[in-house]
Amino acid sequence: MLIYYFDDTKRFAYTDVIADDETIPTNATTVAPVNADGTGMYAPSWSGTEWVSMTKEEFDKEFAQQQRPDNVPAVTPAEKQEAQQMLTVAKLQADVDALKKSQEQGAAILATLMKQQATNAKEAN
Repeated sequence: MLIYYFDDTKRFAYTDVIADDETIPTNATTVAPVNADGTGMYAPSWSGTEWVSMTKEEFDKEFAQQQRPDNVPAVTPAEKQEAQQMLTVAKLQADVDALKKSQEQGAAILATLMKQQATNAKEAN
């Protein structure tokens, strides 16, 4: 059976599967931490009989994370364009390198074929 664990503060911690005949631990329940409509909850806490969800506002306030440190400047459109151009140049250089390698391999094959043809012509005479 699927059980839902909560921590010392009664907040949802994790799920686990136990045998149907096992005793449910005191820090777990079989009640799923979902809303009546089946949607997920914000940081659910166990009341002893049901899961209680935070509001989105409470969740955002408690778990909000700064997206970018204050001392890091925003990327300008010019910097974005320059980065894109650098990626394009790097891709073009990789394509040129691949073409050079292919050309070198072709030249090596041609040289081998010409050498073989010369050997065959010598043996024929």
